[in-house]
Amino acid sequence: MRTDALFLVGFMGAGKTTVARALGRRLGWRVEDIDELIEARERCSVADIFATRGEPYFRAAEREVLRRLI
Repeated sequence: MRTDALFLVGFMGAGKTTVARALGRRLGWRVEDIDELIEARERCSVADIFATRGEPYFRAAEREVLRRLI
């Protein structure tokens, strides 16, 4: 089976970014971190987004960024 995309899902702090970067290096694939893309777009940290705008806002941003990547 061949694929051109892989999505890692899991709890905060589970190591998704670490695994994604290692896998990306090994496969020669581009790696995108949704949290980093959201932080760049919103110009603040994920923690600040949760604190000031709440989880529903963050989850909506997360879905929007993921749709763009797909």
